[in-house]
Amino acid sequence: MALTKIGPSGFDNITTDKIATDSITEAKIADAAVENEHLNTNVISAQSELSEKGAADDVLLVYDTSTGTLKKISVVNLNLGGPTISSISPTNVDSKDSATTTTFTVTGTNFFTGTTAKLISNSASDISFTTVTRDSNTQLTCVLNNALITLNTDEPYDIFVNNGISSTTLTNQVNVDQRPVFVTAAGSLGSVTEGGSASFTIEATDPESAGAIRYDVVGNSLPSGLSLNTATGVISGTAPAVGADTTSTFTIQASDVDSNVSLREFSITVTDATIVSFTSSGTFSVPIGKTSVDVLVVAGGGGGASGGPTGAGCGAGGGGGGAGGLIFKPGFPVTPGGTVTVTLGCGGGNATTGQDSVFGTLTAKGGGGGGPVPRGAGSAGGSGGGGGAGNGGPGVAGAATQPTQPGDSGSFGFGNNGGAATGGDYQSGGGGGGGSGAVGGSGGGFAGSPGGAGRAYTIADGTTSVYYAGGGGGGGGHTGGGGNVPAPGGQGGGGAGGGTPASGTPGQANTGGGGGGGSQPANPGSSGGKGIVILQY
Repeated sequence: MALTKIGPSGFDNITTDKIATDSITEAKIADAAVENEHLNTNVISAQSELSEKGAADDVLLVYDTSTGTLKKISVVNLNLGGPTISSISPTNVDSKDSATTTTFTVTGTNFFTGTTAKLISNSASDISFTTVTRDSNTQLTCVLNNALITLNTDEPYDIFVNNGISSTTLTNQVNVDQRPVFVTAAGSLGSVTEGGSASFTIEATDPESAGAIRYDVVGNSLPSGLSLNTATGVISGTAPAVGADTTSTFTIQASDVDSNVSLREFSITVTDATIVSFTSSGTFSVPIGKTSVDVLVVAGGGGGASGGPTGAGCGAGGGGGGAGGLIFKPGFPVTPGGTVTVTLGCGGGNATTGQDSVFGTLTAKGGGGGGPVPRGAGSAGGSGGGGGAGNGGPGVAGAATQPTQPGDSGSFGFGNNGGAATGGDYQSGGGGGGGSGAVGGSGGGFAGSPGGAGRAYTIADGTTSVYYAGGGGGGGGHTGGGGNVPAPGGQGGGGAGGGTPASGTPGQANTGGGGGGGSQPANPGSSGGKGIVILQY
């Protein structure tokens, strides 16, 4: 057979169709005849990447680093990892925005190229997103046409993700027109003692916005005396009197601006008050479990001063005694099982300051004594004593010291100045100060000056309003053979001042009322009333 010379121009003389099939075999190629550098790298690098997904019967070449060999592995057996879903946000679609779209952010892992997502309704219907964008291997951005889920009858919706390898579902994630969510736990809101001030707060939020919530009682009723603020959810008022601990259960409705509502049941217990009154010094044993008490502390009232004789005083009236200082402290802290020392102040005698009353760290100051004749100054005290009358100038009123006391004794304490007396013969004395915020009356003319009014509390029995710490009335002026009308004591146990030549009336016991001032001729002033300490819990 003749050989044909192959030159550059005849390079194509040998073609694949001229080489017999299987004519070149591995046995005909010498070892190492084909080396790495002789392989054309374009066999792999020049190929275009396919955008299609691998089919289940495709085979991949994988390099096994442990053996240094290539392996063929079916694509379905390649462990690329299924997707996981951590969260979707937001978790609510507002039906009033049905003409718009909602953009959701889905977070998780293994979100490969081509990952898809959808919502699944509570009735297993698929809700397709308008677009699904793969932001990264851990995040998708999904846009939904809100008109597809405007009813809240098919919620909550699941979020479904498929990454081409496998799929996963996070259930019960998206709601429509979500109802208000109560922050306050259902059940008891707490208790309040009968006659006490109640304050309880119910809170709910709107998951769709920061919109206002309206609160209404829609089942049963609150305890009498309490009311609900529909805008704030605060229940307040004065707890009613009860014969035994009484629990009221009621239902609160929280509604948002779209009229979505939620209901929750609550209760409030009004406790039957235990009342302990101290009319003498002693010790209070704190019951086990009790951490606070409401307490009223009233000091002894100051004594009224004597009226003036004929002569220098010329029948002038003595000043009324100031009321004992008063403290009302709700929720005073006590130690369960411990004890608290109680000191009860007595009233002062003629123109004498009353004694202090003490409960634990609370000190009520005794009332100031009335000013004597002529022109005597009333003494300072819880409430100041009234000034004495007489020729040569006015009598000076005593100052109140209770509001100036440190800590709770001043912050929760009450007392007021006494009244001054007008200078001149036959004039009346000033009235003692009371706890209400009004000073004692100023003397002048022949009628005595009234004492300052006290303050009222229901702590004695939980229902009845009782006044304490009234100032004593000033003594009446006297002329000729008779005197003028007596001056009334302040409401709250203040003694009346003397009228026709007479002594004043003592302050009422266990109210801390000031004693009334005396009238000429030289009638003595009267003593102040003893104080009291009352506890309610």
